[in-house]
Amino acid sequence: MNITAFWWFFGALLVIFFFMFLFSLYDVGTAVKTAYHPAPSPTIPHHHEEPKAPAPKTAAAPSPAAEDDLKKIEGIGPKIDAALKAAGIRTFADLAAKTPEELQAILDAAGFARISNPETWAEQAALAAKGDWEALSALQNTLKGGRRA
Repeated sequence: MNITAFWWFFGALLVIFFFMFLFSLYDVGTAVKTAYHPAPSPTIPHHHEEPKAPAPKTAAAPSPAAEDDLKKIEGIGPKIDAALKAAGIRTFADLAAKTPEELQAILDAAGFARISNPETWAEQAALAAKGDWEALSALQNTLKGGRRA
């Protein structure tokens, strides 16, 4: 093999890699995004239009009912608590009124499919809604992760 050809080939590779490096430094993604998706123009009112009066203030919306800390139920963590509250379950009484199938459907819709087992949540919530914390504690001592051990 001719050694001169090797060095020419090696030099050409170095030049190619150098240009690839230079092109990688310039991010064309932002240029393309601004060229094809420019920011919307501001809305400028016509100079003959009358300025609009501000909307009258309405009475404050009634505050939602008090929420219970659903994380006191074994098997419910912060993320599932947020998912249940987003589904309208805000109190222990709300949770106690649901069946395990309804709770599982809420978990499935929120993306927590089969992570938790809600089979005892209604039972625990019923005790918490009555304020029977001793019975709730005794029940939770027999559970593991919200499931019957």
